Amino acid sequence: MALLHSRKLLYLDEIARCGSIRKAADRLNVSSSAINRQILALEEEFGVPLFERLPRGMRPTIYGEAMIRHARMALTSLSKA
Repeated sequence: MALLHSRKLLYLDEIARCGSIRKAADRLNVSSSAINRQILALEEEFGVPLFERLPRGMRPTIYGEAMIRHARMALTSLSKA
């Protein structure tokens, strides 16, 4: 369960860095659809949109920004452990 959660956080962070699911998928060597499903699952879990879907990429919402900060702290802690 923790591995799945950390993977979602990694996807969230990479989308924020790249600005798109496709670019994040390329960098992480996973399918775009797999990343999209995980982000949709996070949005469903929290009940808020984490990204604005734009014609040329994605931009974090205010909720996404807060979640990205949390994800980066968690990922840093995991890498230190």
